[in-house]
Amino acid sequence: MTDQELKDLVASLVVTQANTQAEVAETSRVIKEVGRRMGAMASNQGDVAEEFFYNTLFDKPEVGGIRFDRVLKNIVGGKPGKQAEFDVVMHDGSSMAVIEVKYKAHLNDIEQVQRQMQRYRDMFPEYKDYKLYGGLAGFSVPDDVAASAREQGLFVLKRKGDLVEAQTETMRAF
Repeated sequence: MTDQELKDLVASLVVTQANTQAEVAETSRVIKEVGRRMGAMASNQGDVAEEFFYNTLFDKPEVGGIRFDRVLKNIVGGKPGKQAEFDVVMHDGSSMAVIEVKYKAHLNDIEQVQRQMQRYRDMFPEYKDYKLYGGLAGFSVPDDVAASAREQGLFVLKRKGDLVEAQTETMRAF
């Protein structure tokens, strides 16, 4: 191989390496963007599920024969650095319910409900004498998840039937 051929080969390898680095950088950027979008999509789905169950319970604040006086959403409790957020909380004079809302519920969400119930007790000691009920709500709750939650004393909320509220006061024909 001549000196010129060697120089040309080295130059070609440098260009190839630069192109590969550019492709890796672009692939990395695309992966980060896909991750960001998927995270946003998952967050949006969770927000939709939380709004649905909050609105449903606000409209009919009853679970398991207990009629609640207050239905609250996205309650934050605890000290800075040790805060927790509770999706839906319901109160009456002697009972409360802490409900964890998921777009699709999984078996590990049952443990999360139990942790949230304990956190609520710890963060809001003024309700220490209240009966505390835990619930798992989801647009999709597989049968095995629902059965396991019920076995552990939790209630399960799933969407079903009459899902549409028609707001027609200002409707007109065009």
